[in-house]
Amino acid sequence: MSDNPTPLVPVEGWHVMHLYYSVDHSQWSLLSEAEQRQAKTELSELVQEIRSHKDTQLLIFAVATPKADLGFMLLTPDLHDATHFEKRLTLALGPDVLTPTYSYLSQTERSEYTTTSEQYGKDTLIGEQGMAEGSEEFEAALKEFDERMKH
Repeated sequence: MSDNPTPLVPVEGWHVMHLYYSVDHSQWSLLSEAEQRQAKTELSELVQEIRSHKDTQLLIFAVATPKADLGFMLLTPDLHDATHFEKRLTLALGPDVLTPTYSYLSQTERSEYTTTSEQYGKDTLIGEQGMAEGSEEFEAALKEFDERMKH
């Protein structure tokens, strides 16, 4: 068995993990101030690491209900990466500090309202930005748009 499993990447769209946690304040209070500061630093570093991972986005939000304190929305094309990051986020503040309260997995899909490459070139690049069709700048911008629309 390989240490690096074959990526589980959909043909179109990204995996989206919606993760909700409550903070166990009794567990958190058992940590010294220095340990709490270190845990917060490690969580912050993990967030930056995840956000710098290729084709991955991580959103963090406070939850204003009694059911959870903290939420993450993790978007990435590879399900193995999503699972790996989810496990690390759960333990980021220390064992048993973040308690999962709810989570679900979804997948993005292309909207039927997405602008086509041709429309983007004509309306945005030529019409709004004044680029010349066929110029290096135009072709580079169109290629960047096409890459972005793959996800």
